[in-house]
Amino acid sequence: MSKQDDSILDIIKKRRTTKKYLKINVEFEKINNIIDAGMWAPSSGNVQPWKFILVQNKEKKEEIEKAAFHQEWLSSAPVLLVVCANVDKTKRYYGVRGERLYVVQDCAAAIENMLLEATSLGLGSAWVGAFDEGELKRCLDIPDDIRPQAILAFGYSDGEMVVPSKKEISACLYFEKYGEKEIKRKGLFPVGEHFKSAGKTVKQKVEEIKSKLFRKQ
Repeated sequence: MSKQDDSILDIIKKRRTTKKYLKINVEFEKINNIIDAGMWAPSSGNVQPWKFILVQNKEKKEEIEKAAFHQEWLSSAPVLLVVCANVDKTKRYYGVRGERLYVVQDCAAAIENMLLEATSLGLGSAWVGAFDEGELKRCLDIPDDIRPQAILAFGYSDGEMVVPSKKEISACLYFEKYGEKEIKRKGLFPVGEHFKSAGKTVKQKVEEIKSKLFRKQ
């Protein structure tokens, strides 16, 4: 299925964590598109605190692998992208909350954009958060006021990805307050009764209800 044929939800559901890559270089146009997608993520006050370090050199990728607690598959990815945050910039505007939370949220939004764009371009990807921050900063000459947030891997996947199990929406959704599983108000479309499966969209559920009502008439 081409990128044009996929809905956003299709792309979200197709994304997988890839740890095995073909030995094929990734076209720079695709890398550029991935980074561009990250740049268009929302950020607190539009501060855009992110910085990206693109790594394709074999020796440098091996250094990053060591900093990531020797995750051996990591250096086999054709492209690594280290996502960093300019913490001081956000802290100036939002204080401690900006330093400890907003920069993390901002970079996470950029990361997810990039993973989804990679999926739409036919690439596999992985989001790695387990690494020794000090060691990673040393091997990439990252300044003191910049904090690495994640290591991303990109490349053409070698093998078919297994579809993971996901919880049903009803297991995660509450109404009006935490823990409330029932919707209180009465109406034509009692939404709470129809958030049962992640496999069906709200639109599909509404159409089913309408169909049943029309048959009764």
